[in-house]
Amino acid sequence: MTNSITQLNDINNKLMFVIDKIEKSKVEDETVSDMVSELQALIETRQKLLHALVSDTNFTDREVLEQQFDLTQTFIKRSRKIMDFRQALLQTGNTTKRQINVYKAIDSNR
Repeated sequence: MTNSITQLNDINNKLMFVIDKIEKSKVEDETVSDMVSELQALIETRQKLLHALVSDTNFTDREVLEQQFDLTQTFIKRSRKIMDFRQALLQTGNTTKRQINVYKAIDSNR
């Protein structure tokens, strides 16, 4: 049981580290997509560990579960912030591409 909690704490620390790295990355940093993939893999691993912990009828430490719930809420908030920012960048990039294409079309018609 303590091994599961230790693994969970390691995953939580890695998640925080990756989220911090993504938040501090520059817009043009191409490694962000790799970090997002890593983030997704860590979240899946965390979900499996939490599921195993909750499914164990011998585990009754409410405080640990409440801490994990609070961490989950923190991860959700920070991940949404990252996702919203990245989506805004994509939309801005698409708008810029459309504008460039319009200018190219105007220039080719001259």
